[in-house]
Parts: sequence; C-alpha cells; structure tokens
Amino acid sequence: MPLTFADAGSSFCKTFTQGDEEVQIVPTRVMAREQNRYDYGTGHTARRLSDHFENDLISLSKGALALVQEPNFTMLDLGSRDSKVVAFRECKPVKLDWSVGCAAATGATLEMLGKFYDVDFDKVPIDDKWTAVTCGTYAVERIMDSVSKGEHESLAIGRFIHGLARNVFDFSGKPNRLYLSGGFTRNNAFLRALRNYTEVIPMGRTVPLAGLWAFAAETDPTIGTVPDVLRPL
Repeated sequence: MPLTFADAGSSFCKTFTQGDEEVQIVPTRVMAREQNRYDYGTGHTARRLSDHFENDLISLSKGALALVQEPNFTMLDLGSRDSKVVAFRECKPVKLDWSVGCAAATGATLEMLGKFYDVDFDKVPIDDKWTAVTCGTYAVERIMDSVSKGEHESLAIGRFIHGLARNVFDFSGKPNRLYLSGGFTRNNAFLRALRNYTEVIPMGRTVPLAGLWAFAAETDPTIGTVPDVLRPL
C-alpha cells in the first residue's frame, strides 16, 4: 500500500499519497470530518488521525534540511494561525521558535479582510508606511477606522501587510536571506513587503510534508528521496 501523509494546519490540510502527481489541499474542517487515517501526520488536527505523528516544528525542520542545500539558513513558516521559525548553522538547529501571539495577526485575518473588502493582493500597494502588528485585533480596528474615514481599503491593508512583514522579519532574527514556507508564499503583496528587509526564497506549502517523507525514508529507505511534487514552487 502507498504511504499517506497529512499536514493539518488550522485552516487548510495538505495531504499527499505516495505515487501521486499532486498535493491535495482541503479545508481542515473537511479533513477532520472525513476521519481519514494517514501513515504520517503533523499539525494538531492530524494527531489522532495519524499512525506516526510528528511535532509541527520538527516536521518543518526536517523538511527544511531535506530541501535547502545550504549548511546555514533560516526558514519561516507563516500560516493562518501562527508563525514558526527554524534556523541552522552547519546543518545543526540553533533556533526553533513558535509564535502564536494573536491569531488574528496572520493568515486568517488577512484572508477575511481580503474577502470583506474584495481586495486583489497582487494590486495592494506597499509603501514606507505600516501598521504595527502586535495584535491583529487592534490592527483590524485601525484598518476599519481608516477606511471609514475615507482611506482606500487597499492602502490600509497594505500597511497591515507591511507591518506583518516587519514583525516576522524581526521574529526570524533579521537574516540576510529568509526561506519562506506556507500560504504566504502565494501572497505577492506580502512578498513585496518582506523583500524590503531581506532576500526571500519562497518554498511553497509542502515543506512539512517533505519533512514527513524524510521521516518515512529513515524507516524505509527504499521509498527514495523527497519527490519533486513536494519540492519548492
């Protein structure tokens, strides 16, 4: 039987079956209701549905080491609910950190704002102004206040995105180069904002799945290296 893998984030679950040509992405609530079982899983929703469960940070770290061909690097995973950062020196971990903070400071709130204001993130302007993102709830309040006073919603959201980029850059330790994992690799406004501070290498949404594959390969080396479908964009 082919091996199955699941990375169940707060909003979306990424699943992969050995031999498939693509990763499946479904809302985590759907994945939880279907009650499918997986050989390897990560993310809190996958714990009870996986025969072999791995911690989120450990899966991210394992995937980062499997995909990045450098001894010294930092990777940030920014998702719906939280941010995670892993840093390596000579391929040894020197930092593993997890910031939940205010859940509204990351993907979930930005997605809701985009839908509420019907915003095209490819066209959101990023300038030298930003909204401090210490708590997403307060940031959203500022955005709505600014819009109610007549400011264009894309400008207000652009400041929110810029503030988030500054926040995660600081959280990551201000590296000169930052490998980015998670759904934000597809948000062009965020990428533009973050590139004001560092070189950004987008790694897509499958780094934790690559980590699970690497764990499976330690048990059964015959499955080979991480398949292309789990490699960067």
